[in-house]
Amino acid sequence: MNRVYIRFFGCHRSAGVIGSRSDSRGFTLIEMLTVMAIIAVLAASASGGFQRFVVGARISEGTSTFRSALEYARSEAAVRGVRVGVCRSTNANDNGANCSQAASGNVAGNDWSAGWIIYAKAPANALATFEAGDIVIRRQASLSSAGLASRLMIWAPGAGAIVYNWNGMRVAGPAGTFAFDFGEAAGALPEVLSSNLARCLAVNVAGRIDLRAPVSGSCPT
Repeated sequence: MNRVYIRFFGCHRSAGVIGSRSDSRGFTLIEMLTVMAIIAVLAASASGGFQRFVVGARISEGTSTFRSALEYARSEAAVRGVRVGVCRSTNANDNGANCSQAASGNVAGNDWSAGWIIYAKAPANALATFEAGDIVIRRQASLSSAGLASRLMIWAPGAGAIVYNWNGMRVAGPAGTFAFDFGEAAGALPEVLSSNLARCLAVNVAGRIDLRAPVSGSCPT
């Protein structure tokens, strides 16, 4: 009898528990809408932060890549004992790669995001620009994705190749500040850079490289 009574009592307790769960209070419509609104706000905030991260990463990567190219060219000039140049190129990966200031797709002619080549001058060649007999020692394909509404841009302070002599001195090419920006493709350097994460890379007359921050949206000259 005792065993039967215990089993019955256990079933009764279980039924009571089930009943209490069915009577538990759920979320109201207002509470659900409030939670959904909070989630939407957090998602929008995260999206904006992620976009800023992407822009910063693209600009930082572009600045680092271009600076490394100039430093490599300067170093190679000293190692090889010849002039070494860096010039904008729209066909850097082609066998017949050459220097070009021409526009390419939605990349303007003074925008170095189109790519570049680094070349060592042949001793017999007198020109600073790339010519027959010079040796291409490094190539950089386009840093921009054609067709995208927003992309990296590298605005040059002037036309021509940057050429270093064997002693590391700049002997040709634009001296000034390269502006690194990310935004909608433009045909010319805007008066105010698109991103507040933009960077400036100054190349002085001696060939030294200095990273700077924009002032009021523009790179210092």
